[in-house]
Amino acid sequence: MENVELDVQVDRELCMGSGSCAFHAPATFDLDDEMKVVVLAGGDPGAAVDAAVDSCPSGALRRRETP
Repeated sequence: MENVELDVQVDRELCMGSGSCAFHAPATFDLDDEMKVVVLAGGDPGAAVDAAVDSCPSGALRRRETP
């Protein structure tokens, strides 16, 4: 399995605070006091980050892979 650096872009204006990102990838995403997504240090597997990005109902998360 190839190591991939994850680059997750967050649009806090689009974030509606559903928390689905933090549910799927809790080491990578959390919600702040304003109920907006914040990116943490990470540590979730790529599949968990993919699930978080795919489950975002507002489209506030985008994922780009860099080899």
